[in-house]
Amino acid sequence: MRIQSTGAALALSFLAVAARAQGGTARLEGTVTDSAHGRPLGGATVLITKNSPVPAAWYSVTTDDRGRYRLDTLVAGRYSVALWHPLLDSLQLMLPARLVELGEGQRAVADLWIPSGATIRAMSCPGVTLPPGTGVLEGRVFDADSADDRPLVGAVVAIRWSDLTINRTTLKLEGGEHVEGARTNADGQYRFCGLPTDTWLAVQVQRDSVGSVVLTPFISDTLGVAVLDMSLSMASARPLAAATDTTRAPEPRVLSGTASVSGTVVGETGQPLPGVQLRVLETAAAMRTDSSGHFSLTGLPAGTQLLEAKRVGYRIVQQPVQLIARHDVLTAVHLRRIVSLDSVLVVARRSRYREFERNRRNGFGRFLTEEDIEKRHAFEATDLLRAVNGFRVIGSGFDAKVYSSRGASLSGRGCETNVVIDGMQHQDINWVQPSDIGAMETYPGVAGAPVQYDSACGVIVIWTKR
Repeated sequence: MRIQSTGAALALSFLAVAARAQGGTARLEGTVTDSAHGRPLGGATVLITKNSPVPAAWYSVTTDDRGRYRLDTLVAGRYSVALWHPLLDSLQLMLPARLVELGEGQRAVADLWIPSGATIRAMSCPGVTLPPGTGVLEGRVFDADSADDRPLVGAVVAIRWSDLTINRTTLKLEGGEHVEGARTNADGQYRFCGLPTDTWLAVQVQRDSVGSVVLTPFISDTLGVAVLDMSLSMASARPLAAATDTTRAPEPRVLSGTASVSGTVVGETGQPLPGVQLRVLETAAAMRTDSSGHFSLTGLPAGTQLLEAKRVGYRIVQQPVQLIARHDVLTAVHLRRIVSLDSVLVVARRSRYREFERNRRNGFGRFLTEEDIEKRHAFEATDLLRAVNGFRVIGSGFDAKVYSSRGASLSGRGCETNVVIDGMQHQDINWVQPSDIGAMETYPGVAGAPVQYDSACGVIVIWTKR
């Protein structure tokens, strides 16, 4: 993760309280608070450096679940106190350290804070008043054809989102789709201020008629800022469509290159998972993990790519990886089990079928009941969609993909439809059999689609019998 400073205005707050400690050593203690969420910050690392007198010394201590830390055996001197936490790392925030004077036998209290969401917003977009429900997306774009993290200057970061909603009184659609772009500066940096929070966004790097894979970041309204670093290889990127024809799905593409990725897939307790199917989207590279959960994929295009991992009983993961030409990138993939709640099966089925019936009464989309599905005698789930207007199925068997002819990708062509299975988005439709489907909703575009789902490229909502 690349870290950048946001300036001294995010300085740590501290209160140095002089008090007599036991013996000749000094004590440093305090509490770390997450102001963005209004709670103590457990698991944070407090980094303490003795600057003078020489020799220098370094210490680190982790806060407990109440955000507290304490060091009892420090010698007198001047110390700098800094804070590190995965939350800061994900936001690329480096908070400047502060100095604390410790006298012999004294105690100092240094309480530290992560800034609030409002402060983080203000520092990311100085001089801009952001409306409620909006936030910031920022990051850097790198040249994947270089091995030294060279910034990609002058690239366009394109972003698309939809705020279409149904007026419950008039049952008419309100809002629309939005597209914005920002050009990277001399450091490869970009920033969007005023994007909607708690909404899935579609983001792509574009330059000279080629583009990266489309990523879907999410800005939490609590934090108000999300950071997304990306990279683009001009040598092995995807060509952008010259036309804006959305009536045809894109022909399957197979990208290749000299990059590779390897690593291990683990479960929730850290145990290696064998037999996990891995592939990098839009490439021919695919394999299963060995008995130790290890994998290695070669012949890959450089730049930001999506690594997909699947295993029966686990949630599908699509994880961005930054690949570099002629280099092997190491990564770790974490899978979470799909929780089966047999004791509430009847209640859950009744509840989700109520959602299906409620959506059907709204009159948008197309709906298939269990009886409709049985009459079609479909061999695969994708067969149920081959005759549905607004969709196109490309391929067959396990590799079949569904595209919407109404939704549009950032490149202006048809894009892959979001498949929702029992409320979980971006699932693989090939993992469910027609005999397991109790109901299906189809929406070729954002019009009328349930607002809780990403529907920029259409959405297929599947309710299973289990």
